[in-house]
Amino acid sequence: MSDLVYLKDESVNAVHPDFSARFATVKANFFSRNPDLWPVFREPGFATLNEFRARGLAPDTRLNAWPDGRARLADLCETMPVPATMRTPDEPMAELLFAAALSKDWENPSSVENVITMSADPAIYGAQLGILANPNLVYSEYAGVAEELEKKVVRQIALLAGYDPERATGIFTQGGTFCNLYGYLLGIRKSLPEAKHKGLGHYQDYRIINSQGGHYSNITNLSLLGVDIENKTIRIQVGENNDIDLDHLERTLTACFALKHVVPTIMLTMGTTDTFGVDQVKPVFELRNRLCEQFEVAVKPHIHVDAAIGWSMIFFLGYDFAANPLAINSATLAGIERNVARFAELKYADSFTVDFQKWGYVPYTSSLVMIKEQDDLKAMENDPENFSYFERDIQGQTHLQSTIECSRGASGLFGAYAALNYMGVEGYRTVLAHCLQNANYFRFRLSQLGNVKLVAQENQGPSVGFKIYNPEWVSDPEAEFAFELARSGDPAYKARLQRNTEYHRSLFKGRGKVGLYTNWVEAVAHSDYDARGKYSYIAGEKAVFMNPACTREQIDAFIDHIRG
Repeated sequence: MSDLVYLKDESVNAVHPDFSARFATVKANFFSRNPDLWPVFREPGFATLNEFRARGLAPDTRLNAWPDGRARLADLCETMPVPATMRTPDEPMAELLFAAALSKDWENPSSVENVITMSADPAIYGAQLGILANPNLVYSEYAGVAEELEKKVVRQIALLAGYDPERATGIFTQGGTFCNLYGYLLGIRKSLPEAKHKGLGHYQDYRIINSQGGHYSNITNLSLLGVDIENKTIRIQVGENNDIDLDHLERTLTACFALKHVVPTIMLTMGTTDTFGVDQVKPVFELRNRLCEQFEVAVKPHIHVDAAIGWSMIFFLGYDFAANPLAINSATLAGIERNVARFAELKYADSFTVDFQKWGYVPYTSSLVMIKEQDDLKAMENDPENFSYFERDIQGQTHLQSTIECSRGASGLFGAYAALNYMGVEGYRTVLAHCLQNANYFRFRLSQLGNVKLVAQENQGPSVGFKIYNPEWVSDPEAEFAFELARSGDPAYKARLQRNTEYHRSLFKGRGKVGLYTNWVEAVAHSDYDARGKYSYIAGEKAVFMNPACTREQIDAFIDHIRG
């Protein structure tokens, strides 16, 4: 698409010197593992781990680079009992350090496989404090002042997203899947209150709605809840950029209400894993309200947004795009402005998922489910007699009776607070813009090869999906991709699609780890829908640019290798 700024030429993707200087400061202060700035890294084990990982070794060389690496690995693979005797603190535990150092190296500049990245220094420091303090956020008496820290982070995210901080609430929980589980449960408890005691089987006329572009946990969670997925779940089609088809949603919701089906939850996504598809929330909000009024639906469907990946874009709400004080390049500035228009609608969601452990640079696990109206949690409350061993006067001060968990550790909370309040909006904007400039530069370089199709190229998030074709067979990648989209049962169609996939797959496997450590995706895109609403997956490759350490040196090395 020629109207995309990043495709224009290399100049629009150039990094401004002022931006480079600003990013260098952010990286030095928050992503350097500098023990002079963050003394936690002076601990001998931490120092050894960081020294090893700072070498940026290729994955297939790391084991041999560690002293006696293969012997250490063999020891770990042995079945051994717990030692019968104690070990003194001054005795090194080499196997523990080995396992840490040889875990996946997200600090490596080439690591762009998925929506995971290195943690920020302040987040590591904060998480360590949370581990040392060891509060349990599930209950006031077990949390102490950590409970107030959780409330403060909730208010900060509420302000960023456009929620009223006095009315909103939130819960730190065990990853984005649990956040989305809360989203489903909030709708179910509000719309189907008897399900708490009698189960969903008590109700026959309900339908759960989610998007075909959503994360797989949007289905696995329904299985956990006991939802009849085959008969009680409706998956809404998506467009070419993997955002939800609003027309299909309207037809579906209208039919549900006309048939008197209860719709507890509508699950949306802002930032799909492979292509960063971003659903529009405000039109869904308005559609829900209009149809609820038309059909006299007493309890509105709960709109939950899985923003586990994309939530970080709310740091750019309120950015002065005209003045552009960070000196973000014009290609990326246009993409951020487009995304900001979508993320400004997050405030219309009844709840949404925040994964600090992804594009928030906080160690695992650090996830927060944000809830627009704290009164919604009343529907989640379980019977007080179930909590007989907690002091009744204190129970009401926390979310004890409304949470899924009986234990909520605080390392993710402390890490998130430290990252948010050390880096601030300016720091986050800078590192996010660095990543997005890398993503657009990569798109531009791929577009110059002549045999590559960029998938969902308007989205301009950190995820870049693409297909590489054999130039001897394909002279026009856009036309060939259009052919693949036109789903057909014709054997010739299937053979040609398989031929293209096998060619790209062979390049991916034969290339190994050069420049960028990309990932193979069995569903980087999907075909057009046929008359029955059926579609096929189209495989391809992706790179996700969330890594602050990644530079154009790695991108150029990858492109040069493809050029041969």
